[in-house]
Amino acid sequence: MRNILVGVLLVMTGACDTIGFYGQAASGQWAILRAKQPSERLIASPQTDPALRAQLLQVASLLSFAKENLDLDSKNRYSSYARIDRKYVVWNVFATPEFSTHPIRWCYPIAGCAIYRGYFSQYNAERYARRLGVQRRDTVVGGVVAYSTLGWFDDPVLSTFVNWPDTDLAGLIFHELAHGRVFVPGDTPFNEAFASFVERRGVVQWLRVEHAQARVDEVLARWKRLDRFVDYLLEWRDELQRLYDQPYNALARRLLKADLLAAMERCYRANAERFGNQDWYFASGSLNNARFVPLAAYNELRDSFEALFAESGESWPQFHSKVAELGRLKTDARAEEMQRLGDSHRADHANDSVGLSCDTLVF
Repeated sequence: MRNILVGVLLVMTGACDTIGFYGQAASGQWAILRAKQPSERLIASPQTDPALRAQLLQVASLLSFAKENLDLDSKNRYSSYARIDRKYVVWNVFATPEFSTHPIRWCYPIAGCAIYRGYFSQYNAERYARRLGVQRRDTVVGGVVAYSTLGWFDDPVLSTFVNWPDTDLAGLIFHELAHGRVFVPGDTPFNEAFASFVERRGVVQWLRVEHAQARVDEVLARWKRLDRFVDYLLEWRDELQRLYDQPYNALARRLLKADLLAAMERCYRANAERFGNQDWYFASGSLNNARFVPLAAYNELRDSFEALFAESGESWPQFHSKVAELGRLKTDARAEEMQRLGDSHRADHANDSVGLSCDTLVF
């Protein structure tokens, strides 16, 4: 039935470019399905590398923890393993207009619209990004180690992440299981912020059950530094949008945009100790509007889910039920409720702002 579904989707698409996109998606997914091996068989086999066996056992333990403590049922996901000979399983393309920080969206059957376009080949992702660049779009290509098929297939543990440190591995498993618990077609920021909240809260809960308070303190401190940096970047994104909203001509906008992005990096360099070492952001490619898109998608609504979890009495079943209710709302009503929740959380954490004093341009 799933092979028939893929065929129908290909027939439904009109343009050759679209057919090519779905064709690479289908063949990439098929290659992963062919590479799957049952984890139980690998764990039992004396030929299995001991390090891989230990990690697969760790995954099984995390799945049990998620079901018993986070109200997340894997439903046979991550019960197999697939080795793929590359660092990332897919590469996502994010894009914006030249003079806007709002993401371009692509729409797909079943999954709805999303703010990224995924490719199983880095070359194809970068080629598509170059085509968008010719149209004066800002783009960024990011490698992804895991993705969710939302129950269409039993997603395997992949070689791209199986050897991650235990807290990172736990976070990834909880994140992907959350996508299987609630997913709203067409609302990427809602879906990713929800999964990111579950990821973090789940990791803290898991570490506490493991009686590792020192590690809880360590991971919370790391996240706090990262969150401060993300908030800083999103403040500059808002400054860019204020520029684009002005009635300047294209040349003036282009020059002022370059000045703002340069000022953002200078300000970071002058305050780097406030953020920890986040130099990776400035070393991983040229700065542009699209670089802000995944940061916002994964982080901007997480405060709203923090508030919702508190309103749910920190009960995972009640929380997931409330998230599902939000998902059933119409887009505007859901956005209004998320705004209310976020405002409530931020009012309780008013002293957590970045508060840097850097020279900037005001529009």
